[in-house]
Amino acid sequence: MKIVVSSDNHLDVNRISPAEALAFQAQYLNQIKADYYLFAGDMFNDFLKTKSYLEELNDLITGQVFFIAGNHDMLKNVTFTQLESPLSPCYLHNQAYDFPNSAWRLIANNGWYDYSFSPQLDVEEVARWKKAYWVDAGVNQPLSDLERMNLVITQVQEQLTAAKTAGKRVIFLTHFVPHCDLLWARPAHFSKPRYERVYEMVNAFLGSQKLADLLEAYPNVYYTFYGHVHGHHPALTHGQLTYFNQAVGVRRRHEWQAADFENQWLASLQEIKIN
Repeated sequence: MKIVVSSDNHLDVNRISPAEALAFQAQYLNQIKADYYLFAGDMFNDFLKTKSYLEELNDLITGQVFFIAGNHDMLKNVTFTQLESPLSPCYLHNQAYDFPNSAWRLIANNGWYDYSFSPQLDVEEVARWKKAYWVDAGVNQPLSDLERMNLVITQVQEQLTAAKTAGKRVIFLTHFVPHCDLLWARPAHFSKPRYERVYEMVNAFLGSQKLADLLEAYPNVYYTFYGHVHGHHPALTHGQLTYFNQAVGVRRRHEWQAADFENQWLASLQEIKIN
């Protein structure tokens, strides 16, 4: 089975025609005979648009589409309670899917963050900075960030334990960064204290080291796909587990390595084959 993964297309931010992107992506996925297309979040700044786009893509390809939500998808037309619900046959947050006639299981979780990538910062100060400057201040959320990440860990642990009991090999899909070694390299010009502080604040909202610690405690987890950080991020292998980033990114921030969206999407795709 051929599994193709993408994330962080940001069609609205990148000013890409959804109809043109949909046609191109469907044509390519059918051309390479992809059995599954996984999307790890951030298609639009609107969950309903993301949901509609990926459901339509699912109808256009011969394979199956599964997706989770990124923080940008969560900004409009969805509540926290709804995100925790099975909103679509294609939406796989906190769910598992067994690939037919194989020993493999896909486990998906939107994920979140708990400031653990910046442990030197005061938690309350980070929370205030988020409300003032970070895009996620607009996300509907009845929990604190730390409480939400603890919920993620509980959910993922239950899913991983069930997979281990069932004798399944696991492919894990999430949006946020699962390991500190996967963060952006510190820019050379961020040597001044003011820039250093911004860098650490941003890192606080990228993910959680708790997730990597959990995933790596289960020897049946072989692949983890994540997004959220843009730019080129080489695969990272710890033991039997390999982490892959497949984010397209935002062109105006100079995050593309290709000249146009189609080629950037193609260049950032990750593909694996399982038996």
